[in-house]
Amino acid sequence: MSYIPGYEIVRVIGPVYGLTVRARGFGGQIAATFQQLVGGEITAYTSECVKARNQSLARLILNAKKMGANAVVKVDFETSDIAGIVTIFSAYGTAVVIKPAGETRPQQA
Repeated sequence: MSYIPGYEIVRVIGPVYGLTVRARGFGGQIAATFQQLVGGEITAYTSECVKARNQSLARLILNAKKMGANAVVKVDFETSDIAGIVTIFSAYGTAVVIKPAGETRPQQA
C-alpha cells in the first residue's frame, strides 16, 4: 500500500530494507524429506520461514527508524536461494515520515 489511511506522507526518505540469511541444517533436511514422503505441510520449514520473515521485517523497521522514518509504505517480501544451501529473506519498502491527516504544523513566530 502506498498510503496509510488517516495519515498523510509529509516526506519520502527513500528505499529501506531488512534481510536475514538462513542455512538449512542437516537435521531439518532429514525431517523435511520424511514429511515430503508422507505428504502435507513441511512444518519444520514453515516455522523457520515465519521466523525469518519476522526477523527481516524487524530489521526493516529498525533501519527505517535509523533513517528518521516513522512509517514504511509499499512493503514487500522476497526470498532467494543460494546453491540450495541458504535462503535469503528480504523485506523492503519506502521509508517515509507521516502525520495525521488534517494536522497543521505550528506557525513559526
